[in-house]
Amino acid sequence: MSHSKHGIRQNELKTQKRSFHTSCRAINRIGPHNEDVIAVLIGLLLGDGYAANRSGEGVRFSIKQSITHKDYLFSLYEFFLTRGYCSKLEPRKYTRTIKGVDKEYYGYEFNTFTFRSFYWLYSSFYKNGKKIVPQILEKYMTALTLAIWIEMNGSWVQGKLVLNTCFSSKKDIEILVKVLQNSFGIKSYLKMSKKGKYRIEISSESINLIKRLECPKIF
Repeated sequence: MSHSKHGIRQNELKTQKRSFHTSCRAINRIGPHNEDVIAVLIGLLLGDGYAANRSGEGVRFSIKQSITHKDYLFSLYEFFLTRGYCSKLEPRKYTRTIKGVDKEYYGYEFNTFTFRSFYWLYSSFYKNGKKIVPQILEKYMTALTLAIWIEMNGSWVQGKLVLNTCFSSKKDIEILVKVLQNSFGIKSYLKMSKKGKYRIEISSESINLIKRLECPKIF
């Protein structure tokens, strides 16, 4: 978001600490996984979150944010840490240089542990190493998933809420528009940015509907 991040609401973070994932090999981490964990992971994958299939051992997730959104990144880290999904090592600071631009960008990132039982998420969201919108998305779309997506890739453009995406095909974006309508009654439209990338514009009449959803405070 273009405003400061508020992170995950406190009642979402309060849970019994689970550290049983830390002392076993990735291939033996088989779940089961709580619904809130799956909801957050799917929200991350709809945004800039990245999943990697690690040579048959399993799948891990990488989460990063710019230094401007450091607090939000650390709230995500605490979410996974308290549930036993990542190590106690705090997120790493990284430096990024964009070609042709004489400027460095800074941010923070961390990885989850590797889980064999996350493969179904990887195989749903990736085809030949490229991220796609899965057929199962509507089944797993929740208010928390939407909130994470908005926090990761939402912005205000000329008074309108815009969801940027990391999906390149028009078909994928059309599926996302349909899922928003079917899951929440949110009206949205496919738009092309000046950079030639597809994005989703939320109709003004649906903004109040999003505010009423039982999800973290994102406005």
